[in-house]
Amino acid sequence: MISCEVDTRKLEIAMRNIPRELKIELGDAFDYIARKFLKTFHATRLHGPPGIRGTPHGIFKRIHRTDLVPYGGIENMGIQIASDSKIARLHEEGGVIKAEEGSLAVPLSARTEMYTSEGRLKAAYKHPRQMKNIRLIKLRGKRWLAKFWSWKFQIQPLFVLKNSIIIRPRLGFYKTWADMENMHIERLNRAVQRAIDKI
Repeated sequence: MISCEVDTRKLEIAMRNIPRELKIELGDAFDYIARKFLKTFHATRLHGPPGIRGTPHGIFKRIHRTDLVPYGGIENMGIQIASDSKIARLHEEGGVIKAEEGSLAVPLSARTEMYTSEGRLKAAYKHPRQMKNIRLIKLRGKRWLAKFWSWKFQIQPLFVLKNSIIIRPRLGFYKTWADMENMHIERLNRAVQRAIDKI
């Protein structure tokens, strides 16, 4: 659970005297914090190392923001930013992906022709074992799925076969939030002060 601390003495004064103004100011502050966090997270963690290389229709699209603005008081005001993506959790915490049966066919990033301009794997390559002229080859102790052209006597590896894939924790969702903690506190305290100044 991530929390922010504010000057409670000033907060109590504002809650007693100007609850409506305080609710408006805190709402603006939470909105700013959420937008700033999402912009920073996208810019620093979804464009390759040290984060991951996100795609326009990937993990970022699965992150949802909810504004918590209860009817009445301000006690439970806040924001919730979360994702239901299982792969996002894997990239955040790390883990191992294992093949349910057989092996995992991992596409080679060097084969740029297999990807769209947005970095997504093209539909023609999503089911490698159903592709035509695909052969299993062994090379340097590894197993590969390769495109085979008999008339050109050419073999082009497209996928490497693995029993499991280790995902290292590198999404940095919580770290990005924690690194911005001082900004959160400063913004919330500023909102409280603005509400007090309206008295």
